[in-house]
Amino acid sequence: MPARHPTPTTDATTEIDWSSDGIETELGWALTAMYQGYSRAGSVAVADVPGGPRGYQVLVAITTEEPTSQLALAHRLGIDKTAMTYIIDALETDALVERRPDPRDRRIRQVYPTEAGQTLLATSRVALRTVETALMGGLTPDEQTQLRQLLAKAALGAGDTAARLPGTSHDSNLPVPAPERSRRRPTPSTETETRS
Repeated sequence: MPARHPTPTTDATTEIDWSSDGIETELGWALTAMYQGYSRAGSVAVADVPGGPRGYQVLVAITTEEPTSQLALAHRLGIDKTAMTYIIDALETDALVERRPDPRDRRIRQVYPTEAGQTLLATSRVALRTVETALMGGLTPDEQTQLRQLLAKAALGAGDTAARLPGTSHDSNLPVPAPERSRRRPTPSTETETRS
């Protein structure tokens, strides 16, 4: 007898027969099912961000991490460098980001959020969190937090691990963990300087 599909009002773990080796016990099935729902609803939540979910990720990274080049950002987020150029161009056209010379090497341009970019990120983040909470509605708030933490922990090692697995290469578009943990960058007044 196949396992019933859980509803948000039931405890999903009691509805799954973990000893059956059924499809619900497969990580790939669970990740795909969650991703499909997340991709559809999440894209709507961040529709105002140029580049959609990838543009949103760029805004998150440049707002919470140390300044970096466009190429390093592409590697960090697992986005093709050509696609990254288009995403940054679109964000810059809408005055959400700006490129500035790297103070250590003026040939390199670093990507910074503008005040408008930070504002859009804040509103988009609220909309996306609403979607995420709905998708994880079968979990308690503590379980939702635990799931986020476990997935983030697994993702930090996924790029290096996947590169060593059969059928993968070192130039794949898997996200690369940051050299250091994400940390909120300081926001001095120079970061919101007027575009020329």
